[in-house]
Amino acid sequence: MPPVRARILVAEDEPAVAQPVVDRFAGIGHDVHWVRAVRSVRAELDDFSPDVLILDTTLDTDGLELFQAIRFAPEHPPAGVVILTEPGDTATKERAQQLGAAAVLAKPVRGDELVDVVADLLTYI
Repeated sequence: MPPVRARILVAEDEPAVAQPVVDRFAGIGHDVHWVRAVRSVRAELDDFSPDVLILDTTLDTDGLELFQAIRFAPEHPPAGVVILTEPGDTATKERAQQLGAAAVLAKPVRGDELVDVVADLLTYI
C-alpha cells in the first residue's frame, strides 16, 4: 500500500528549525504548510485542515495554551499533535502529555525521529 499523503502544519517561529522539517516532509510527498505565529495557526487549522500539527511551545504566545484551546474545541482538531519543546523542559513535556499530545520531542529534533512519529500517527487517519 502506498504511503498516505498527509496535510502537515508546522507551527515554528525559528526558520532554522522549521525549514528542514518542511523540506523533509515535502520531499516524501506530504502537503506541508509552515506558520510562525499563533494567529496563523488558527487560520490554517480552518483553511488547511491538517492531519498532523507539529507545534512549537515557544511561539509568540504559549504554544500549550493554543494546543489546549484547539484540542478541546468543537471544530475538528488535527488527527495528531506533535509538540516541540526546549531541551530539558520536563514540565512542558508532562503538561503536553496530560493534554493528549501524540508525541513530545525536544529540539533539536532528528529528522528521522519526527518522520517515524508522524508515520505512526498517519496509520490512524
